[in-house]
Amino acid sequence: MHVHDIPTVERTEKIKQEYKQTLQNDKTDIKMIKRLKIVRSIIVNIGVIGITVLSISQGADPNIVGVLSLMIISAYNGLELQDFRALQKAYKEVQEENEEKE
Repeated sequence: MHVHDIPTVERTEKIKQEYKQTLQNDKTDIKMIKRLKIVRSIIVNIGVIGITVLSISQGADPNIVGVLSLMIISAYNGLELQDFRALQKAYKEVQEENEEKE
């Protein structure tokens, strides 16, 4: 089964479970995960924008390149947002489980 075959809710649940497992087992700092996600997102967005500007400066059709770059950035940031929300839910569940144990 490919990732694009999994419905959004199931994909989010799967990602949440993976984050939950990581947070429980590795005692990973959530601040570090958030920072890494933000840095990765910034790098990808700057890369797409850079390629777009370079393409337009080299004579590419600005309408086509502009629309494609907006679609790519929107799709990527939508996936990042979904992933970030799954991380937040996993962190909240881990915190609640830890409070119940105490």
